[in-house]
Amino acid sequence: MEREKPYLDSLAQTPDQMEATMQWARYLGETFGTSGALNCLRYYERMGWISGGVREEMIRYIRGLSLAEIHNKKYDEPATLEYPLETLSGTPFGTHARSLKYVAKIAGDDLEEHLMLARLAERRVDKQLGDRPARSEVVEAIGDD
Repeated sequence: MEREKPYLDSLAQTPDQMEATMQWARYLGETFGTSGALNCLRYYERMGWISGGVREEMIRYIRGLSLAEIHNKKYDEPATLEYPLETLSGTPFGTHARSLKYVAKIAGDDLEEHLMLARLAERRVDKQLGDRPARSEVVEAIGDD
């Protein structure tokens, strides 16, 4: 199911979503510090992950964090992620992938389901390309012998 941009256009008020919002604000503050978190939110808005309204609301959450919740971790430390994003652990995108997981949770979406469908589609394509007739059709289509 394809979603319109922005992916998250408002911060919902259910208890689970509020908890995820607070966890995300703490994560951003601890990982990037205040100014880094604000830059991340601007980046996420440009990418279409969040709306301008969500960015403004999250700024208020981040500004409300205590000093203990701000930047007690270095950004350049590799992020360790759990399933379904574990393959991004230790990569430069790992810290942002964790943010995407929070965004999806707040949006009420199941990121794991989307990744599973993408992996199934990738396997189907790999299987089809592994078949001789399908491989020769692709080679002919791109003109590479």
